Amino acid sequence: MNAIAVLRQTMWSGWTDLRIVYTPTTWAFGWMVRVLCQVVFYSTLGALLGDPERTRFLLVGAAVFIAVNETMMASASTTWERGSGTLSLLAAAPAGMVVVLAARSWFWIASGTLSASIALLALAPFFGVRLGFGDSLAAVALILLTALTNYAVGLCCGSLSLRFHRLRNVFSNITLLTMTAVCGVMVPTSFWPIGVQWFAAVFPAAHGLEAVRLAITDAAPTAVLAEAALAVGTSAAWLALAAASLWWFQTNARRTGSIDFGD
Repeated sequence: MNAIAVLRQTMWSGWTDLRIVYTPTTWAFGWMVRVLCQVVFYSTLGALLGDPERTRFLLVGAAVFIAVNETMMASASTTWERGSGTLSLLAAAPAGMVVVLAARSWFWIASGTLSASIALLALAPFFGVRLGFGDSLAAVALILLTALTNYAVGLCCGSLSLRFHRLRNVFSNITLLTMTAVCGVMVPTSFWPIGVQWFAAVFPAAHGLEAVRLAITDAAPTAVLAEAALAVGTSAAWLALAAASLWWFQTNARRTGSIDFGD
């Protein structure tokens, strides 16, 4: 079976998983209500301070980071094959597991992009943030880019979760909390010492979020594209790490005849 056929079947499996995770009702009245309340909470902090710029900063940070939050769920969903008993079959299959598991959780990208876009565009007028049609289109496109690039980070955490599946949520939560603190979500990255700023720069989310901020404030297109390029570049490094980790997992499983790593 060629890679395209494997990818098609895997993405269809992911679509099936999405319909199990969410129904239209639970997504709209469960997940999205939670998302909107979360973004309102953080944005209200800026409004209470009476600072329009701080309000804008918190609104954009909280909304865009919903996409990051959802793509980090790939850490847990990468291990679903273990729970369903098919992971050993994937390890033994000729097609290998890198392509399968890399596309396994694509639906978090779709859900994250939609959730974050709705939160930003629906709540912006209530907090005095005016987004024109062009700004809105740019924001949605860059939110998609943020979700796509951060998916590699979630997949990297997922590759570790295959080995230590009891810690599958620990890996993603620690990484997510770290990104929330240093990647410019609630405070500018310039707040941190230069060493922490360099550390934050290894995460695609920091560049994707900054690209959104620049795009909706009419910054120079070159500045927006530079941040988008950095998001893609750092994502490629994370994706390479995830692929190497998954390849090593499969190689070890074939060599030892076991998918267990004594966790």
